[in-house]
Amino acid sequence: MFPGEDTNVVMTTVERSKASVLIVESEPNDRNNMRTTIKNLGYGGVSDVPNHLQALEKIQGRRFTHIIFDAKKTNMPTTEFLKKVLEIDSQTIAIPSSYQPNVDDVFDLLIMGARGYLCKPFTSDTLELAIAMATKGDPIADAVLQAKDRNEALVAIMMSSLDKAATVMRQALQFETARREIPRAVSTLRRSAELAKTFAKGGDNGLMEALEKFCIERGKGPATRLGRLRKRLKTTRADDEPGESEPQKEDGA
Repeated sequence: MFPGEDTNVVMTTVERSKASVLIVESEPNDRNNMRTTIKNLGYGGVSDVPNHLQALEKIQGRRFTHIIFDAKKTNMPTTEFLKKVLEIDSQTIAIPSSYQPNVDDVFDLLIMGARGYLCKPFTSDTLELAIAMATKGDPIADAVLQAKDRNEALVAIMMSSLDKAATVMRQALQFETARREIPRAVSTLRRSAELAKTFAKGGDNGLMEALEKFCIERGKGPATRLGRLRKRLKTTRADDEPGESEPQKEDGA
């Protein structure tokens, strides 16, 4: 664990008091434990329902800043539930919870707009961190939406976070403002690594294969932005030049 990790990815006392959380959980024990834990953490409002349809009815008449919902289907598909939640209020911070996030459709929910996820069984600390990261952490990168392969996207997110963390640490040698950004950058890197490990197809082996492929491909190209720009410009100029087989126009033609 890195020094200062997660120290600035927290909900303040004021932020917690202003938040309103809806729990959608089919298991009575989990529902009660989650409600008690969230209350003890100091959140202003906490409500709970046992299924997704009742949750939709609940949010019709009341706004919730956060919804922690069971990733398993109850009386409606969870993808349909999330879609309706975000149609009602696109600012809602939706957090699916699951004992098996790699088996349930949690990754699909993240692509749809869920802001994080909660692994069960949870503790007070993991629940607190899940809410804080979903509220203040970076959303899933556009790379996930554009990539043709899930593992490729997950590795791209992880390596992008690594690049940003390395840049911040390098700048921190000279600038105080960069030093203050280290905890957040490290937290984002750690979160992206957890995301990749949790959702990679083929488990650890699939993730390592994708990571190896990504690093080999990156190693083939220029290492700096300037180098990549020069390569692009060179390619563009080559494309613009007439081919040898293209006939040249004669004067007066």
